[in-house]
Amino acid sequence: MPPLAQSQYATPAELARLSLTSAALQRFGGESSPIVLAMLQAASSECDAYFPSQWKLPLVSWDMNLRRVTCNIAAYLLYSQFGYNTAAPGDQMVVRRYEQAIAWLIQIRDKIIFPPYVDITGIDPQTLEQGDYAVSDGSVGFTATGRTSRGFCARPLDPWSFVDCC
Repeated sequence: MPPLAQSQYATPAELARLSLTSAALQRFGGESSPIVLAMLQAASSECDAYFPSQWKLPLVSWDMNLRRVTCNIAAYLLYSQFGYNTAAPGDQMVVRRYEQAIAWLIQIRDKIIFPPYVDITGIDPQTLEQGDYAVSDGSVGFTATGRTSRGFCARPLDPWSFVDCC
């Protein structure tokens, strides 16, 4: 069996913007630190553990909420490894954010919430390694001439407005 692709739902720059102060990020080695990258990957893997009830992994598209949750988990993992003060308000906030992130993931696992993420279903896994691709909706019913089978045509300046061409 081939190894699983390593998910990474957030970048070190997003960690700096969404979960840590600049000073805290520097404490862990900054954006280019391999420790920061490893914790983001570990946090992404933790998120993946909750997703199989709704999606076939890996995900290929996700929103800012998953990025934020991943960053909050990564921040907690960083603080857990390097130590934090349970009496410090900022450190308590890191723990609260982690608990909220896990509660959100549990809601996904239990199918209470349904984020609109795109999984690998219907996508050839080999294409993931071949570069960028787009996931789009299916066709809307127009033929090569711009007419639908019902005899309507689209106005050139407003493709969502239809008039009877007959």
